[in-house]
Amino acid sequence: MKSSNQIIGKFLYGLLFLILLPIGLYYWAVHTDDFIRFHIEINEVAGLALAIIGGLLMIWAMLTLMLKGSGLPMNAYPPKNFVQQGPYKIFKHPIYWGFGILLVGAFIVLNSDGGLWLVTPITILGMIALVWGYEALQLKDRFPNERIQTLFYLKNDQEKPSIMKRLALLIQIVIVYFLSNFIILSLFGTTEAKYHEVWYLFPYIESSYLELIAFVFMLLPVVLVRKNRVLRNWRIQFLMAVFLVMFFAFLWPEFGAQYFRHQGFEESYNDFLSRVLLAVPIAFTLISLKFISNEKGWMMYLFFLLGALIIFNQLAVNNSSINHFFSSLIIFGIASLYSKIWNLLRTTSDKVANSWKEWVFGNVRIINHGFYVGAGSFLGIFMAGYLVGPKYAWAILVFAVAVIIFSALWAQVIEGSEKLKRPFGYYGALVGILFGSLLMYFMKVNVWVIIGIISVAMPWVQAIGRLRCLINGCCHGAPTSNEKLGIRYHHHRSRVCGISHLKGELLHPTQLYAIIWLFLVGFVLLELWNNEFSYAFIFGLYLILTGLGRFVEEAYRGEAQTVIWKGLRLYQWTAILSVLIGIGFTIVRVPLIETTSGLTWEVWVAGLLGGLITFFAMGVDFPNSNARFSRLV
Repeated sequence: MKSSNQIIGKFLYGLLFLILLPIGLYYWAVHTDDFIRFHIEINEVAGLALAIIGGLLMIWAMLTLMLKGSGLPMNAYPPKNFVQQGPYKIFKHPIYWGFGILLVGAFIVLNSDGGLWLVTPITILGMIALVWGYEALQLKDRFPNERIQTLFYLKNDQEKPSIMKRLALLIQIVIVYFLSNFIILSLFGTTEAKYHEVWYLFPYIESSYLELIAFVFMLLPVVLVRKNRVLRNWRIQFLMAVFLVMFFAFLWPEFGAQYFRHQGFEESYNDFLSRVLLAVPIAFTLISLKFISNEKGWMMYLFFLLGALIIFNQLAVNNSSINHFFSSLIIFGIASLYSKIWNLLRTTSDKVANSWKEWVFGNVRIINHGFYVGAGSFLGIFMAGYLVGPKYAWAILVFAVAVIIFSALWAQVIEGSEKLKRPFGYYGALVGILFGSLLMYFMKVNVWVIIGIISVAMPWVQAIGRLRCLINGCCHGAPTSNEKLGIRYHHHRSRVCGISHLKGELLHPTQLYAIIWLFLVGFVLLELWNNEFSYAFIFGLYLILTGLGRFVEEAYRGEAQTVIWKGLRLYQWTAILSVLIGIGFTIVRVPLIETTSGLTWEVWVAGLLGGLITFFAMGVDFPNSNARFSRLV
């Protein structure tokens, strides 16, 4: 019986991922093509080549996993042996690499903007979420003594990197750099007309040699750095800068990348490719200068002089040099100080987690973490009211209250107990959106406008609200052995100490993980709103992006009361459902309604009332009562 169930399970698993998933992604792409405003003509032959390469890589990886791993490439039925041969010696997760390349190639051939600029990136994010939120942890549990060491792996030691390691790193960095520039300049070419004002810091001096030297200078650490640890750190900082440059360029094209003002997008494809190769952002030059300037003696001065000359030229040819210079300084600062920034965030989270304060007035108790959620609610309603105007201010307030009520009802069903009299659950808030929408209908307010603007505000509200989670101890992480990663809870009021009994243990700061992700999502959704994307599309992206983040976050949480089913936590399943529902909303067509932004007394009052209601719901309770919803702890 067990054998027949496994056969059926494997068949259904294969059917889902080999047939239904590709069909679903194609359908999604076709029905979002008209929403995506980015378009670039790419040779179909190149797309076909990519699709073939991706498909062959997938087949190679699957066969290797079956032959060497004695199993199937299925998470539900994993191989018995740890595999480090074939494509697994070159890539981590080569099946996913192959599928990503296949998607890019297929959507180029199909000339699908929705597939290339929406479906493919979201699918890649989904694969990353699956790896971080399940596969990596599951692999570590099954093979605790094994470690993935690919061709690109660099040890964190003082040894000298081998020539093969340097060559592999050079190939990796050039490919990542080329692809990021290709994407950035392609997107910039479709949005350039939106930005009319430019700022030139220096007069333009045409010098393609300096542009080529900038490219070589960017790669010099691969040759000059003498220790694995230092070279590994350079790669981390460079890749982080690549991500930040792409993020800046996506949100604010005039800030993000190195654009040559003397070359227009009407020029030939070969000129475009040359710009992709030579458009080195200043942040990359600064990072390389930081590492190669460790040379002693006169060489150090030579590198500084050369770096200064390159930066001068980069500013001279940039389409908006002042913008790009300051954004590059920010990117360089974040990338080069990432470990110190993380440590500051982590230690601050530790202090917040142990900062519980309460004030009791008779039968009423006020808890300090309520101020955070109150402030977050005020900010969200205020932001939403400002963006859509006073006409919608009261509707936003009513909608927000409905969301709070249903988040309490949801958590009461899922987590309510003698110890948890008044918990709150995020997915109950999503259910509350349905009932809030009904209220909007009866108030004769356009529901889609409210849903769209709430989606823009929610990431900011959630991010600030996570500070309450830190103090309260809800949503806390599982134990970790990494001192540079975890935080400790000591206050007896925290759920970590009172319910999970993990007082003093080093735990993942999952609330901090969520805050960082939510801020990134918040910027993306705000920019979509400013660019007048469909309300349903914005809501769908909100569900997708927060669902992916929650899937990963939940894997590192350690709450005792969370139900685990089929290897995944309950909220990982709801996160998957959130992503699927979000995909559905991105294909819904909703007409835009003209709104007028502005600050009026209605916006201020609605924000203040919303903040006070949220503060009372989540920061004020009745400690002497044993009634349902009476106590927060």
